[in-house]
Amino acid sequence: MAGFTRAHEGDAHRLSLADHASAREALTRLHQTAQDCQAKVITSERPYFGDTAHAVAAALPGEWDVSIEHYPDRAVPSHLLDWVWEASPVLSTLGTYRVPGAAILRDGAGTELLLAERPWDGRYVVGTLLPSPDHLNVIGAGPRTVVAATAREAAADVRSRLLPEFEELVHLSRLREVQQDLDWVQSAEPGTVDAVEMDAALDRFLTHAPYLLAATRRSGTKPLAAGETAVLTRFETLLARAPAGASTRSGSEADGLDEALALWLEAGEDLLDVIRTATVSPVEETARPAITATTPPKPPAAVATGRTR
Repeated sequence: MAGFTRAHEGDAHRLSLADHASAREALTRLHQTAQDCQAKVITSERPYFGDTAHAVAAALPGEWDVSIEHYPDRAVPSHLLDWVWEASPVLSTLGTYRVPGAAILRDGAGTELLLAERPWDGRYVVGTLLPSPDHLNVIGAGPRTVVAATAREAAADVRSRLLPEFEELVHLSRLREVQQDLDWVQSAEPGTVDAVEMDAALDRFLTHAPYLLAATRRSGTKPLAAGETAVLTRFETLLARAPAGASTRSGSEADGLDEALALWLEAGEDLLDVIRTATVSPVEETARPAITATTPPKPPAAVATGRTR
């Protein structure tokens, strides 16, 4: 063993074993304290779970915050498992087993991962949590959960597969939500669309459009013709003047909203076609669901950067 780790509420203290006398004294005090508290000290070659969670986070792109959750009754809370978004029930089945704890990794931009240790074989499982409904309403199966033997393997699979799948599915969900709103508005009878509902649909578009445009401009996407690039430029110029949050603006910003609405209705379909051309292969996007002229879902009050549970 390279060292001894003592953990409490997510914090860890590592005791070096290089000085045998000091290590022996510290372990003796720990043993005596454990007896006094009627606790049990168990030695193991397996790394402390909190260290594993931080090792995975450190190997991911960007800055990630790690929260260690302890479950005294050794049961993952059902309300947490309800947030798991995965293609097959790998993480969600942990609800039927005794699990002492888990970790939630957050990148600060809305992506949250759940890391747990599988009780029957000790392998680590990492899956995504559903985006906050204030941020995006996703449908369908989520990314494939990672199962790995070590923190290094888990981080590698999260980087190479889990996060790209998550980003792709979120991108398709944004496209689908914007398309649904546009179809709804265009299929409605003239004069039947309530102004509040129209503002809600426009605000959803203004919320999602920056992400969609950024994905289209990202390196590695398909090259665009001059006319397609011109469509992107028109919307990028517009978004600089009319950001999301329509219900909270007034005065001169109202003119920007009117301009945004006009451009959205005039060229929104062209924009979505350009985005699909640049970012989506024919097999990636499922058939567009039928849209009925009903009240759109409540618009997001703000784009959430995190979620409270």
